[in-house]
Amino acid sequence: MKLIVILFILVTAQASKKKLKRTKLTKLNDANAAYQTYRKPNADLDKRPNIVLILTDDQDTELGSLQFMPKLSKFMREKGAKYEHGYVSTPMCCPSRSSLLTGLYVHNHHVFTNNDNCSSTFWIENHEKRTFATYLQQSGYRTAYYGKYLNKYDGNRVPPGWDEWNGLVKNSQFYNYTLNYNGIKRNHGDNYARDYLPDLITNRSVQFISERDQSPFLAVLSYPAPHGPEDSAPQFQDLFFNVSTHHTPAYDFAPNPDKQWILRHTERMLPIHRSFTDMLMTKRLQTLQSVDSAVEKIVQRLSDTGQLANTYIFYTSDHGYHLGQFGLVKGKAFPFDFDTHVPFFVRGPGIAPRSVRNQPVLNIDLAPTFLDIAGLHKPPHMDGKSLLPTFRKPEKRLRDAFLIERGKMTFERYNTVTQDKKDALEEDSTLAKDDLSIHERLSVECKKPRYQAPCSLAQKWVCRTREDGSLKIGRCKNRRGEKSKTDICHCNQGEVFGWKYVKLPKEESATLKKNLKLKSLRRRKGLTRVTRSATDLHEDMLEEVAHEEVREVDFLVEDIAEEIRGLHGLTNSSTVGCAESNNSISCNQSVPEEPSTWVTSRNTIKHQIQQLRAQLNELKQIRKYLKLKRPVTMEQKPKMHVKSGSSLPVMEPEAEVCFCNAEKNKEARKQQQREEREEKRREKKLERLLRMERKRKKVQQKNVRKFRKNDHCKTDVKMNCFSHDNDHWKTAPLWTEGPFCACTNSNNNTYWCARNINSTHNYLYCEYVTGMLTYFDLKVDPFQLRNLLYTLTDADLNYMHRQVTQLRNYSGKKRFLERKQR
Repeated sequence: MKLIVILFILVTAQASKKKLKRTKLTKLNDANAAYQTYRKPNADLDKRPNIVLILTDDQDTELGSLQFMPKLSKFMREKGAKYEHGYVSTPMCCPSRSSLLTGLYVHNHHVFTNNDNCSSTFWIENHEKRTFATYLQQSGYRTAYYGKYLNKYDGNRVPPGWDEWNGLVKNSQFYNYTLNYNGIKRNHGDNYARDYLPDLITNRSVQFISERDQSPFLAVLSYPAPHGPEDSAPQFQDLFFNVSTHHTPAYDFAPNPDKQWILRHTERMLPIHRSFTDMLMTKRLQTLQSVDSAVEKIVQRLSDTGQLANTYIFYTSDHGYHLGQFGLVKGKAFPFDFDTHVPFFVRGPGIAPRSVRNQPVLNIDLAPTFLDIAGLHKPPHMDGKSLLPTFRKPEKRLRDAFLIERGKMTFERYNTVTQDKKDALEEDSTLAKDDLSIHERLSVECKKPRYQAPCSLAQKWVCRTREDGSLKIGRCKNRRGEKSKTDICHCNQGEVFGWKYVKLPKEESATLKKNLKLKSLRRRKGLTRVTRSATDLHEDMLEEVAHEEVREVDFLVEDIAEEIRGLHGLTNSSTVGCAESNNSISCNQSVPEEPSTWVTSRNTIKHQIQQLRAQLNELKQIRKYLKLKRPVTMEQKPKMHVKSGSSLPVMEPEAEVCFCNAEKNKEARKQQQREEREEKRREKKLERLLRMERKRKKVQQKNVRKFRKNDHCKTDVKMNCFSHDNDHWKTAPLWTEGPFCACTNSNNNTYWCARNINSTHNYLYCEYVTGMLTYFDLKVDPFQLRNLLYTLTDADLNYMHRQVTQLRNYSGKKRFLERKQR
């Protein structure tokens, strides 16, 4: 019976393991399936359309830039469809472009800012291999990319999915840039005919379109215009002066106490700021003229090659822009329409000319749309939706609401930062004072970790308490670690006495160092009578110490002298049988005649010689001892010649005489070697820390110099500001009104917004990481001037909060996996 039970348990365990393995394999297969696409059954491989995407950088709709692009209107607006509500899911360059390429919301691809995770290793390994280009290339499309890619793209690779690659290294430029041309980096200069990037993008795209091939193609033309440095082509540098379409009702509408932190602290613009916005609008429009001309050239070449009728052309921007709105001189990164509303035009098969679409569409919809045009199903992990159904059905419902998000600061991080600041203020009320006394400042500073005792490696300063209870900040001593002075007796071979380190009392050590310093100065310069009298206070003490040492040595010498006198008596005794007189030796007659007497005499002499040698060695050690104990006030003349084999120990001020012990010294030297190795490791670690500190200081000094150079841009550190001067622009028209500073963003401008657009509602509801809530009803306030949060009922607030929460957590991949588990 027991055997049957054991077999049952074993079989059950084995079945459980197999089931668990199948479950894991199923989950893995499901996860992989989320990234897979399939060809539609009715797709015609021979007639798949070509796709051209024209992408601008920082182009607005709210400021009126489209009014100054007649060719775009002629070849795109008049011949295709305009999506009135084209938006981006985030108003930042790199996050928006990452969303455009992958079809993902920012919270799903994790590229939160232009620096954080932009073109990073994580992006390369997890998302770059799943852009719309990789899917189209695998399905048989020829793919080409021209122009700006991602802000932190270093040009060291060709991203997967592209047959023709002309990727701009780093951020937008018009001249003096580096281009990765199919894996080879090429530097360009400032020659307009050869190097102007917008024209180069257009010319190479036209060449690519002209290449005859049976395969359909995808071409992305990513222009730097109208992004800074706003270098326009020479033929357009005299256009669009005195344009004021950017002077919307929100222009210089400041301050705004009902909006987020940055806008509450942004005042009205100065006259120089207003003048700058006008100049910048002019330069932006001038750069867009090259893009406007490119639209005509692309359409014309497609028409000439007979491909226009089977080509979809998309025109949009990575986000919008503001110039003076709410007092912000320039920039993006805000959830308002001037930063999130972008141009969105499409022309191609099945799209009626001059048609309008009112569905809200996003940058994350482009990737699914391209795949749908190519006859592929959208991969389940993508968050966007295909726009293809709206091409032939203008009233096709797509969505009502979508998410706008920006920044990486979480609620927890913000609460931690603000709580730390609050605690610091509450901990010491003196922090809130404008004028602090020296004692108050010391009290505040000594609470900081970098002044705490005991001194650590690389710590420079430490707080100490005086006898009266007051604080002082002093320099750390022995920052490199105190050298170990072990209890080792330093001896030469065969010696009885040696020397070792000893720790002197504090007063005696200070006196010794002071006298050594005076002695050194007296040698070099010769001190005056007044200087010599400064040491009189210490001479009595030193003479007393020397007198005691001499008395001790006198007793030793007397003992040795007594022993020598005894030896001398033995030498003159009859036991030897021989004596010296007048430089001659005379012996008793029995010494040479009787062998036993001769042997006795020889042994006696030999023994006396050994005793005398021992006493002589002791005298030499005493002499060495006297030399080591010489008073400091006595001048020591260095010996010029030392007998070979007699190495005298070099005595340091903090040393004393010791007796030599071979076994004890051997163990002590091993300990010393271990401590020396440990000391070397500490020294290396400290050197590494010091190198890092020097590097940090170098960067800090560089920033200080830069800050002093732009001393007109001193402002609150919580804000992100920029400076502008007469040397900023290198091409006409030039700025000539001098330097100024303006703040455009803040570190806490992180938000999640629900943008709702349908036939009954048109609103923007935002939740900020600071806890701020805003609500704008664009049906009554199209320029979002007033926060109407107070008009909402509790039910409305709860509904909008749930809406934001659902959008923040939305993921196409998670939704797919949840469905598979049901």
